[in-house]
Amino acid sequence: MAKTSVAVLGGGSLGLLLAAKIAASGQEATVWTRSEEQARSLRDNGLALKDADGNLLTRTAVRACSLGEAPSRQEGLIVLNALKQTGLSDSLFGELRRVTAQDAAIVSFCNGIGHIERIAEALPGRPQLAAAATEGALREGPAAVRHTGSGAIWAGQAPRFGGGNADYAPMPTEDRRKDIENILGSAGFSIYLSNNMIERMLRKLLVNSVINPLTALLRIRNGELAATGDRMALMRALHEETRTILHASGLPETEGAASELWEELLDVCARTSRNESSMLQDVRNGRETEIEAINGAVVRLAASRGLPSPRNATVTDLVRAILSG
Repeated sequence: MAKTSVAVLGGGSLGLLLAAKIAASGQEATVWTRSEEQARSLRDNGLALKDADGNLLTRTAVRACSLGEAPSRQEGLIVLNALKQTGLSDSLFGELRRVTAQDAAIVSFCNGIGHIERIAEALPGRPQLAAAATEGALREGPAAVRHTGSGAIWAGQAPRFGGGNADYAPMPTEDRRKDIENILGSAGFSIYLSNNMIERMLRKLLVNSVINPLTALLRIRNGELAATGDRMALMRALHEETRTILHASGLPETEGAASELWEELLDVCARTSRNESSMLQDVRNGRETEIEAINGAVVRLAASRGLPSPRNATVTDLVRAILSG
């Protein structure tokens, strides 16, 4: 059996946080970046991990290369996919087919839904895990990341939502799942192997569908969302509409669920109060956002179930319009 090795796909906020904490724990991981320039910066300078106030915690040497420079057909790989869904292009999938062997385990931290299906189609036979993280991270240049809020990581069998009831992508072996749990746990993350990633992914989608578009449109940090009554009203209306749609799509609807899910949203805002959502960062930098994979996905789920989604449709159109023209 090939020796297990770890690659972090993506040099954005979450990718750098994963790589920094894994490296700081004494484990080896290679960062696969989209540009050789970032890979060179990581190799030359090391990867700096900072706390929420910007104080340096560690600066650790890491392996890094652009995905195009990675060796072919690597066996025993665990790929921690920290790319946004906007980065999942045909050319990227072509490179992943080249660098990964059939036994590569792909653990995807992408926001929204739809990525599991795309990976399964582009990389047939590769086992997958879905991961949902509530960690807060802010990239500060190509080789530095700030850990803006601690949370948890849930990982488990990867659901494919499609148009009806979810089915699942092939799962890594139990030994490989334990390897993934040990790698992330040893790096200091609170990691839980979940038997119900449908619920976990939909709960995260619910949180992201409120925080991401509203922070991007209002140009505010996560913690500022709950600062005024008008903002809270916007949050509540979008949350209630999305919750109804996701309940019809597999999110359990139990007694007290509405209150629990609302409190979970407020808790995430509080724990990541200094964080700038990935969508806000994209808007500020003129980059394509994940609005189609988050609120756009909610609109599509609603349409497939004959439910209205006017608020999700509106924020989707507004965020899309920011970068149009």
